[in-house]
Amino acid sequence: MNGMLSQQPPRRPAMEPALPLINVVFLLLVFFMVAGQISADKVTVEAPLSKSELAEESEGLMLTLDMQGQLTHAGEPVTLEGIAALLPDSDGETPPPVRLLADAGTRLQAMRPVLKALQQAGVEEVRLVTREAR
Repeated sequence: MNGMLSQQPPRRPAMEPALPLINVVFLLLVFFMVAGQISADKVTVEAPLSKSELAEESEGLMLTLDMQGQLTHAGEPVTLEGIAALLPDSDGETPPPVRLLADAGTRLQAMRPVLKALQQAGVEEVRLVTREAR
């Protein structure tokens, strides 16, 4: 019976290589790690020290002014002319105070144009954000 084919057990299908799957998972992991690092404020500013009691405030507009005089709101650059567009409609009422986080090394000459633009936009009160001295 040399003419008969020998019976071999059926071959298993080859296992799919795991390397492409691992690569995809790794790329997704890296993507979400990078995407998860979106920051609200991209400017590094160190607030000046204050010896008075600090009040927690969360209402109103918060602007950040760095040592180079760059003004930002929520991490996005703001021009002096664009400040009025950021203010909420007050409907004739006194607008809420604007909080200004200026770096401790910011000179008054850099703050003056910002304060003047806020005044021209109708802001009556500007509060400087500080940190508690210990």
